[in-house]
Parts: sequence; structure tokens; C-alpha cells
Amino acid sequence: MQQFFGPDAYHIARIIVAFGFAFLIGIFAVGWGIDLTRGHIRELLLISACLMTAGIGGMIQATQFTPNLAIGLSFIGMLGNGALYVPPIIALMIVSGDEVIGTVVGLALAVRFLAGQAGYALLYNILMNKLTAVIPTLVGGAVAEAGLPLPEIPAFIQALLAQNTTAILAVPGVTVAIVGDAVQAVDASYVQGFRLVYLVSVGFGGAAIISCLFLGNIRKYMTERVAVDIH
Repeated sequence: MQQFFGPDAYHIARIIVAFGFAFLIGIFAVGWGIDLTRGHIRELLLISACLMTAGIGGMIQATQFTPNLAIGLSFIGMLGNGALYVPPIIALMIVSGDEVIGTVVGLALAVRFLAGQAGYALLYNILMNKLTAVIPTLVGGAVAEAGLPLPEIPAFIQALLAQNTTAILAVPGVTVAIVGDAVQAVDASYVQGFRLVYLVSVGFGGAAIISCLFLGNIRKYMTERVAVDIH
């Protein structure tokens, strides 16, 4: 977020608060929907998966110059994400027998966290590999066009990526305009990198949509029976 929208923490907070609330709204809406529809989890989770995939897929069009678009699309995506984060665990608790409910929920949470870590590692590596490929080209082209001598470009890029201000200013031929063009080129590189991440995420969203089609109705398990009445 700082890469695209600057170092102002309050400005970034105003941007990210939307999808934070969307996440909570998604949890509440589908949790309430399970009770309202008496167990039609397939339809509820299918809609949620579609919202998540559409929001994340739409983020391909977001750039550092379109914060409002990023807010709107991330809100849509996080509505679906929140709905797929907690309500499936609620459904598992409803259908599980009293003697295995703790085991089932524990396993479900463990699988979710492991899958989340694996997904994070995969997407992070995809982003880093893409940035490694495009930053030298985009930044090098931008600073060369701005007038930086060609022999100084490798040292400049290395100092820029290390965020070493002293080393950047020490490169012969560097001006404020060159640094500004380089920063814009880095932003453009991140836009390309995140677009690839979003494309891969759409694939995971498609898998979630297909999985939702195989879910059944859990009405018969919603008997309102209380396993242990604690006073």
C-alpha cells in the first residue's frame, strides 16, 4: 500500500478500512443467511466465491492512480472472502457429531491455515519473480530516457532497490527528475507484478466456485438441539 499510495499512514488506513469492514460483513451476512435459508450453503457460498473472484479479478485494472477503484473492487472481493472464511466452519460444526466436533473443527482450521501459508508463499514468490524480471527493464528505460548515463544505470537500480538514499544521490548524473521517473517506473513494475498475482488468484477463485457446486443442503442437521446445556 505504501508503494502505491504514499507513506501517509492515515491515508492508507482510509483505503484499507473498506475491505476490513467488507470482510466482517461477509462473515455476518452468510452466517445469518445459513439460518435464514435453513441450510442452503451451496447457494450462499457459491455467490460468495463469485464475489471474491470478481473483486480480485477486477483488481487487475487497479493502479497507483486509481485508489477509488481499488477500494471498490477490494470491498467486493473481501465480501466474498469473509463469507468463505468463517461460515464454512459454522456449517462443519452443524453437521458434525457431538463426539467429533472438536476434532473436525480443529482439522478444518489447521488445513485452512496451512493452505493460507502455502498460498501466501506461492503468490509472494510469483510477485518477486515478476518484479525481478520487469524492474531492471522499466526503471532502466525510464532513467536512461531521463538522461542518466548508461554506465551508471546498474548502480542506480541497485541503490534504488536497496532504498539507500545516500548511494542514489552519489551516482554521477542523478537529478531529482531522474529519481522521480525511477520511482514511477518502480510503481509501474509493481502494478505488473500484482496483476500476475491477481490472475493466479482468479484461478484459485475458479476452483472455489467449482467446489461450491458440490455442496449439499444441511437443513436436516439444523435441529436446534443443544448437545450440552450449560447454566
